[in-house]
Amino acid sequence: EMHAEQASLSSKRKAGMGYSSAAHLKPISTLLFTGLLLFFLFEYVRPGSYFPVLEALKLNTVIPVAVFILTLISSNGRLRVHVLQALNTKWFLLFIALFPIQVLFVDVKLYVFEVFKAIVGYLLIYYVILRQVTDIKRMKAVFAVLVFIHVLLILLNPDVVLHPEVRNYIMGVTFLGDGNDFAWSTCIVIPFALFLAQSSAGKFNKLLFLSMCAVLILAVIATQSRGASIALGASIIYLVMRGNSKALGMIWLGVLIGAVLMFAPQAYFERMGTIKYYETEGSAQGRILAWKSAVRMAEDHPIIGVGAGHFAVKFGVEYRPPDVGRTEMPWLNAHSIYFLTLGEFGFTGILFLLGLIISNMLRNERMLVGVSKSKVAMPENMRKLIVATQASLIGFAVGGAFLSGLYYPHLY
Repeated sequence: EMHAEQASLSSKRKAGMGYSSAAHLKPISTLLFTGLLLFFLFEYVRPGSYFPVLEALKLNTVIPVAVFILTLISSNGRLRVHVLQALNTKWFLLFIALFPIQVLFVDVKLYVFEVFKAIVGYLLIYYVILRQVTDIKRMKAVFAVLVFIHVLLILLNPDVVLHPEVRNYIMGVTFLGDGNDFAWSTCIVIPFALFLAQSSAGKFNKLLFLSMCAVLILAVIATQSRGASIALGASIIYLVMRGNSKALGMIWLGVLIGAVLMFAPQAYFERMGTIKYYETEGSAQGRILAWKSAVRMAEDHPIIGVGAGHFAVKFGVEYRPPDVGRTEMPWLNAHSIYFLTLGEFGFTGILFLLGLIISNMLRNERMLVGVSKSKVAMPENMRKLIVATQASLIGFAVGGAFLSGLYYPHLY
């Protein structure tokens, strides 16, 4: 699709259909793409937490807005019509259409507005990504920045890895401060690090990205996050099964398991062991109660749910277990993107989320299976790219079953 779109764009430029020359567009393209990469840095790391002058300049807002506006008016990159035709765009339009309907019926309109504002901001970046990331070189640059950002957060918070016996938090960031959230986000970028190690030229680059991949895996283990550990396992199993040599993949899997056994503290194995006894484990029981409440919310409000940002409030006021008083249990979050969506957006919302995830998974697999059955050979670098993005999506989908990151930037 990328090659076809680039050919179409090139032909229209040559035909003089309102497009500037390639030489004129190159510096604009570089500027917009650099702005996109800066967005990831400011959104994930929040450097304003360390340098107050950056916070005063509001660069975490100025950069994405400026990049979006310039991309919107620029003829550079993928055609605008292709963005509108993308299946993901249609899913997002369905989701965003629920918000103005919710405002008419929810208890606290401000909650809906705040969530709406955050999602619109991420959708602006989604638009920029589709317009500007048009070849594998730029995809690798995005992957590299995301991997570097997570390694940087570990370097800024070294206790996460140096003291795995204690569950440490990530300081200075808004949505990745909790160890569970950071571990989940790390699972999403680990396949990118592995892809960059496989596809990079030169031993130094390969070793660099392999080292980063190892650090990221150790960070997931050090957080002692059960959901992220399951997500990491699912991603790695997929990578092994889709590898060119399953035997070699099993060897590397054995090496990884050995490293985990050597590095992981006793507290990690104790937390993993509680998965078997979820009937009596407090955290698991809290999640199950919240999930049951989400189902009841959707049954009462099947079309639009109880409202964006309303889950905890509605749980505390209306949907806590019947035999539990208001002072006997704290207000709970959904602890799952699926049940959060179900409760706050009803069955329409869960249709959006499952449709978005499953349709992307199916398209990735169709590309891999379709090419393997045809006589046309897919470039190995492209096949590894699709495998990496699929493994990343699996990490998101599995880890999301245990965390409420629906309004984090990853999905968008």
